[in-house]
Amino acid sequence: MDILLPVWNTFLVHPLLSLLVAAFDLFHDFGIAVVLVTFAIRLSLYPLYVTQIRSMRAQQELAPALADIKAKYGKDRQKVSEEQMKLYKERGFNPAMGCLPLLLQMPILFAMYGAFLFFVPTSGNPPPDGVELANALWSFVPNPIGPGEHLDLTAHWLPWITGGLGSHDPLFILPVLAGATQLFASIMAQPTNQAKTTDPQQKMMQSMAYYFPLITVFIAQGLPAGLGLYWIATTVFQIVQQYFVTGWGQLPRFIPALANIPSPADKTLRARQQAAISEAESDMRAKGARPSEGPGAQTRKERRAAKLRRRR
Repeated sequence: MDILLPVWNTFLVHPLLSLLVAAFDLFHDFGIAVVLVTFAIRLSLYPLYVTQIRSMRAQQELAPALADIKAKYGKDRQKVSEEQMKLYKERGFNPAMGCLPLLLQMPILFAMYGAFLFFVPTSGNPPPDGVELANALWSFVPNPIGPGEHLDLTAHWLPWITGGLGSHDPLFILPVLAGATQLFASIMAQPTNQAKTTDPQQKMMQSMAYYFPLITVFIAQGLPAGLGLYWIATTVFQIVQQYFVTGWGQLPRFIPALANIPSPADKTLRARQQAAISEAESDMRAKGARPSEGPGAQTRKERRAAKLRRRR
């Protein structure tokens, strides 16, 4: 691991340090610097996160069909796998695309943790001074502190965190907010018309939407307050992103007033549903069949078209 440490610092930790210090140079507030760098990271990865959100939503919508396949073919794993791949191909779904943003996000989270640890005194040693910071910064980023000085990690708009963002939140406000925003985003990520399922795996995934925020609170309370702020900022960005890409999701169940506020994603969703109906009915006409409205539909596409018409 010691061999990889210089590479880790050069390509992840030190660039994040440089971005944080550059933002600090502009606003002289470390909390604002954390939020700005978080938004910059999310914007740079925006196309990948949009792919992840759409992949998660598609996987949730496919859950009933996948459950039907498992129920139909039972323990014949090869046949189940073949039918799943046919379904994925038919719907244009790639399971691997939902994992890529997560694989990128975790190293950034760990690197941000490393960046905060850089500023925190360890084993009785003082935090790094201007000389040590200069060695970690990109050459073109101005160093705001001199030899013997230490960077001010205060977020002036978070007055209860008196020890700076390198210390723990004494009132646990940021960890709780991190969990609350995670819960908001998790419910929002669930499809509006979520079908009931008997598949244990799907039930577990649905329940994780409520358990994961508790895990977030538990983890965040043991980390520097700055990481809790990073967690909140990245989740708020995700919420805004989901509003534009997939809409309110399941939130109107808990906040009924949202049902009367259309999101930009609603028009796109209706267009996709209409396209799916048109495709299914076109296929049926080509086969000389009459479009079916109910349980009499014989093919998967027919059943899908009928369900979409009922949802509308």
